[in-house]
Amino acid sequence: MHNLYSYSQYTETLLAPPFEWCSIDAGSVVLTDAADRGGTSGGVFAVRAFAISKYLITNAQYQPFVEDPNGYSNHAWWGYSPQALQWRKTHPKAQGTAFDGAKVPRTRVSWFDSMAFCAWLSHVIAKKPQFSIHDVTTWAIRLPSEVEWQRAALVDTSGPYPWGNTPIDQTRATCANWTKQPTGVDSHPAGASPYGVLDMSGNLAEWCLTKWGSDEEDVTGYSYRNVRGGAWNIGAQNVFLQATDRYGHPPRGRLNDFGFRIGLYREGKETAGTQETPPQERSAS
Repeated sequence: MHNLYSYSQYTETLLAPPFEWCSIDAGSVVLTDAADRGGTSGGVFAVRAFAISKYLITNAQYQPFVEDPNGYSNHAWWGYSPQALQWRKTHPKAQGTAFDGAKVPRTRVSWFDSMAFCAWLSHVIAKKPQFSIHDVTTWAIRLPSEVEWQRAALVDTSGPYPWGNTPIDQTRATCANWTKQPTGVDSHPAGASPYGVLDMSGNLAEWCLTKWGSDEEDVTGYSYRNVRGGAWNIGAQNVFLQATDRYGHPPRGRLNDFGFRIGLYREGKETAGTQETPPQERSAS
């Protein structure tokens, strides 16, 4: 992707610092066999080039979505599936985060909520009127799929951690209840992945786009969603903290150890090198 630095700056002005897009090269990943947990049997999967947020979405970055009159209060952002709309109908207000702090990653955001955030941000930054709430492939921003997440965490290595084989310690990750809560998203540069992405082991478990048990990118239904990365309250020796480990969770969960990061696709790729002024926000459609 071209000129990601400028696009990072623009996204940061829409949300809050710190924000940076990391470019992820095309390649492949090897998913481990998770059939014994209800997941898929794994295998080798190709991954297209994309960009991913260096940091988990923070409290300060989620707040514009909550406060925008056309943000959380607009149920249309859950229009990507009938189940998401039904869930939003019974959850008319955003739940407050479990832990304060501008740079602390946002907790108590369900998979449905994180997808709605992506839809809202996609609509805000879109240069052309190509966005359709009903077609995730038109979104500039969405959750990374499981294979995209793993590519960003490990590139072509086998890990098991983003930084390699060195055991986890407090310089690389937040886990084992060492801090009693999540820490600021820029707290562990020593734990960066080969692409420079932080917190892909520990701090918060991360929602992925794809369905657990099928790895499909279908966004409808109440199926479990893939989750990666472990969290602040997971023991340092737990396999959940390994970047190769796979598990799933119901999309309704608003938990104090779950969060999300975002990926940049289609529209962002087309406009990142050419956009000179911020695009005008359009009314929801």
